[in-house]
Amino acid sequence: MLGISRTPCASGGRTVGIWRPRTRSATLDLMSHPDGDKHHFVPQSYLRRWAAAGEVRVVTIATGRRARGGVGVTAMKRGFYAVNSYAQDPSAVEKAFGSVEDPGKRVIDRIVNGKKGEAWPLSLDDRVALGAYIALQALRGPEQRRRMQSLQDDMVERETRLVEEYGAGKWFANHGMPLTDERARDAWDSEVGAGRSLVDIDALYHAQRIADGSDTAMNLFLSRYWRLVRFGTPSLITSDVPVSLNDAHDERGEWGFQNAPCISLPLSRTTALVLGAVYPSQSVGETEALLNGAFDSEVEGDDTWAKRLNARTIHNAEYELYFHPDDAALIPSELPTRNDS
Repeated sequence: MLGISRTPCASGGRTVGIWRPRTRSATLDLMSHPDGDKHHFVPQSYLRRWAAAGEVRVVTIATGRRARGGVGVTAMKRGFYAVNSYAQDPSAVEKAFGSVEDPGKRVIDRIVNGKKGEAWPLSLDDRVALGAYIALQALRGPEQRRRMQSLQDDMVERETRLVEEYGAGKWFANHGMPLTDERARDAWDSEVGAGRSLVDIDALYHAQRIADGSDTAMNLFLSRYWRLVRFGTPSLITSDVPVSLNDAHDERGEWGFQNAPCISLPLSRTTALVLGAVYPSQSVGETEALLNGAFDSEVEGDDTWAKRLNARTIHNAEYELYFHPDDAALIPSELPTRNDS
């Protein structure tokens, strides 16, 4: 069954639940569930903040098409987290996410429902719970699996060039497997030459990457100063990639969790969390002050804030945007063409 470990983090000894698949065999891969369990890569409890009567509005970025979407069938792929080791419960991985989702949701509830000054800054426990929630959301989506596949494809292409230049025998020898040139070439062609990846980017691999990367991501989020932005009227949309690292006007490539100038997450139609730059703590005292919210702030959102946050949401989305039925005016008439796959 799926294991939950208790792993120390940067909170000075506090721990959060991290899901770690305990494999039962050496050959586990993504199960096909055409009619199977609905696996949500954005939590339903999160989407409900943009819903009316159980529905959100969905914009497909590639086409601009707008449609109604029930919360239960939006930001969902059947069998997305299903692995063969848990065939009797294809939703085991997604259920394990609940140990992080539920505490994070409670913190967001208090923030969204509280008035200015009531729920901010967060207590250390709440900060850790919300940091873990953001880390999970940043790692769990289909865009992460696509990026892993892209990195895998780039690696295969690079290694293929080396094989063509130096020979398959040299490649295998460099990896501790001395073979004759003929056997090495046959082995390479039977695997990579047949279009196979060196690593299967499947649900199990993704779950393991979430387990391996969640502590690092959370610690990087906790080491930033946090700003809560509150709007007097509904002003925000969200997407299938709610955690945004890049601004629409960025001229460089994609930022990472460590070097992104800021990281944003809409919490509701009227609240957003913005994580500023990583704070260069010089002492234990400064670190404790950071973790206890000494450098955090709460600001009133205006039109400039709304435009920037929504532009980030649109720019970082993979395929879809989500908004409340009353907020159609927040969706621009022109959407980016980069998401046309």
